[in-house]
Amino acid sequence: MEQAPSQPHLKTPIIALMVAVAFFYDLLQILFSYIGLGWLIIPVAYGTFILWFRTYKKNFLSLKRAPTLAGGAILELFSAGIIPSITYTVLRVALDSKIKKIAGI
Repeated sequence: MEQAPSQPHLKTPIIALMVAVAFFYDLLQILFSYIGLGWLIIPVAYGTFILWFRTYKKNFLSLKRAPTLAGGAILELFSAGIIPSITYTVLRVALDSKIKKIAGI
């Protein structure tokens, strides 16, 4: 019997790298917020992670992840970019994917 090609999964070092990049984007957003341009980082960061998750055949933006993304958007809105919400969103999506892989879902 022929096995279907396995779907690539997120390994721990990749998740750590994703979180580090997300934290870097959050730091850039804080720095840019002081001159009123913090909002410029958000589309770049989300675009990066949409492509990065897509390379692992995971959806970063989906209806299932809407509460997570809404939570990140609310953090962005009320904190003016000071709370690391991009890091929160990436960590939540990556760990959700990792837990599902371990559980076999």
